[in-house]
Amino acid sequence: MPRRKGKEFIQKNRIKEAVIEAGASQRLVSLWLDVNYTSISPWNTNKSQPEEENLDKIGELLEEDNRMLLEPQGRVKTGLAKALQAELDRLAKEEGIPYEIERFSKEKGKSIKVNNPQLIKKLKDFADNYKKKNRK
Repeated sequence: MPRRKGKEFIQKNRIKEAVIEAGASQRLVSLWLDVNYTSISPWNTNKSQPEEENLDKIGELLEEDNRMLLEPQGRVKTGLAKALQAELDRLAKEEGIPYEIERFSKEKGKSIKVNNPQLIKKLKDFADNYKKKNRK
């Protein structure tokens, strides 16, 4: 049953368990969604919930129906998250591509760390190729 926060009900999720079961990491989830790594923690503890678009992206990454996270989507498991995690590890170790890079923020007036767009692109390209090869 959803928890109540103010006048709203917050749906409980099982994102943390689904990430672990898929063999992925919270870092991979943050990169896949292109959100700050610290955004994932409140979702894992159900202090807040991801927006519908992010929930769908998590389901896509984990090849999990949203109903297993929150709503059904009819996905079929092919091992995408595990393959992407291995590719992320390879890109970081062998190619030395950092998870985050420094960018100047006009709003904050200083350099801040952001997810590395090059790494995100490589992961998305890898996923597209993987899905083509593993289409059922």
